[in-house]
Amino acid sequence: MAQKTQSSRQVSVRSTVFDLLSGSSPGNVGALIVIVISTLLIYGRDLSFTIGKFDEDVIITFNEKILKDPSNVIEVLKRDAFFNNPGRNFYRPVQNLSFFIDRQIGKGKSWPYYLTNILLHIATCWLLFKTLKDFAFRPGVALACVLIYATSPLFVHAIAWAPGRGDLLIAMFSLICLRAAFRYLDAPKVSTLLLLHGCFFLSMFSKETSVLFPLMITVAWWMFYPRRQETTKTFVMIMLPCIIPIVLFFVLRRMVIPQFPAATVFGIEPFLNNLRVIPESIGKFIVPIGLAPLPAFTWLVTGLGAALAIGLAVLAIRTSTESTRPLIVFGCIWFLLFTIPGTAYTNELGDIAYDYLEHRAYLPMMGIVMMMGVVISALMEGARRKEVSYAIAAIILAFGAYSLSHAANYKNPELFYDMAVKGNPHSGMSLLNRGYLRMVKGNVDGALQDYTKAAAECPTYSEPMVNRGVLYQDLKRLSEAGSDFKEAVRRNPELFAAQYNLANWYGSQDDFQNALKHYYESMRLRPTFAEGWAMIAAIKAKNGGLEEALPIFDKALSLDSNLTIVYVNRGKAFYNVGRKDEACAEWRRGAARGDAEAAQLTQSLCR
Repeated sequence: MAQKTQSSRQVSVRSTVFDLLSGSSPGNVGALIVIVISTLLIYGRDLSFTIGKFDEDVIITFNEKILKDPSNVIEVLKRDAFFNNPGRNFYRPVQNLSFFIDRQIGKGKSWPYYLTNILLHIATCWLLFKTLKDFAFRPGVALACVLIYATSPLFVHAIAWAPGRGDLLIAMFSLICLRAAFRYLDAPKVSTLLLLHGCFFLSMFSKETSVLFPLMITVAWWMFYPRRQETTKTFVMIMLPCIIPIVLFFVLRRMVIPQFPAATVFGIEPFLNNLRVIPESIGKFIVPIGLAPLPAFTWLVTGLGAALAIGLAVLAIRTSTESTRPLIVFGCIWFLLFTIPGTAYTNELGDIAYDYLEHRAYLPMMGIVMMMGVVISALMEGARRKEVSYAIAAIILAFGAYSLSHAANYKNPELFYDMAVKGNPHSGMSLLNRGYLRMVKGNVDGALQDYTKAAAECPTYSEPMVNRGVLYQDLKRLSEAGSDFKEAVRRNPELFAAQYNLANWYGSQDDFQNALKHYYESMRLRPTFAEGWAMIAAIKAKNGGLEEALPIFDKALSLDSNLTIVYVNRGKAFYNVGRKDEACAEWRRGAARGDAEAAQLTQSLCR
């Protein structure tokens, strides 16, 4: 790829520990063995981890019915990244397909999801090693850089968390595409061209950041390829077909996800608000402090990252030569270009959820590794090369030990959310999710504590009030439940759960007027929710409007023919006006569908 301008210097360089580990064979099998062993030592125990953490539940657990059926292979490609149809989030069908395959292999067990991530990380690190060699770094330097990358605690979130899959996929595909493009220019083969465009197609449908690959390959060709002038026409011809998967992606995305993200979610405004991602990512990569699965910006990490970024740039420039200086520019472009898409996006909840996600740094940080390679190369060729190599080895060991410890927090949802709350105590979403887990586990006091803190930390956040209200209902503290549901509606009248739970609460208080008001509001927000229409019909029938209620009962059944509460309540409505035969017919239908209350009513009233 790059001109081998360093070869004359390499002859006089004595071997370091990394040169010995990388091996002297043409294939550098030793380097691959070291990468595999290092990765497995850190992430091997991930195979015992439990699926169910943030977004793992929404993507995998909640879609078990879709993922387990082998006949749904086409269906998973037609849904967004959270398996919604119609979609409302990202369109990543290759990521969907990879989760589908994991489910087929594991039959519901968690280990395949993590094994796939581990294998992708190994493949990416090996490709990065080969790419650095293409950029004229000697094997020992390339291995040192790759081991820093492979063991970095910053990337634990990408590997030990199943939804990091998309970033792992596009990182691997980016390096394959980059290397394949230059292999074709050196030795035109149809197989190489097919590899380039096949991998670009897969990457484009793994994560939308891949749209920048052709631009990055063009920059690399312009800066490094020695026969640029004589290959211009060939390069243009091999890159033009990249337009096809790009256009196809956006056409299909529009079909799956009708609406484009709001400007407050994706665009210039989020990008400007999130610029601190740039120094914080660099800071956490070099000095891994403040790591969190759902982090918030902190001035300590921002300041440290800015200082380290400037220091790395100055050091790289001072230690560079005429031949290595372009690598600094290229690495900087790589980092900034691939950082932009993630920086331009923010969660719909804003800082109630998190400020950014660490797994998005997985691909961009390769650019920083290239810049570090210039520095490491110079230091390893200096008089203290042995001491330098030992110092780098110590850093790699420290990174590996920290990553091993940090990854342990991803073992199950409870540990994950404990870490999330500790790392970002102002994240209302983390507190809400941990509160729910505590409630499910029977830790009522802990759940109330988390819901209360989430509501206090985020005054506009409605969900904690809903969940606390539901918990108060279970505890028979009905007055407090009603207050929470009312506050939830006040905070966000467009939240279905707030309106529906408040309607249920009013119904339990026999305040049918207000109950109907909020049931109708909830149906406005979710018009296909059959149970809501059934509740509206039941109230109307109970208050003397049977004829008005009957078509609403029918509407509920048309939305969900197995909703047995319709048969129970419609039977009660008939029975209350003396139409016993019709009532018993309804209850028998409900009993035939397994409803216990319908069966009891049939037995006691329909003899």
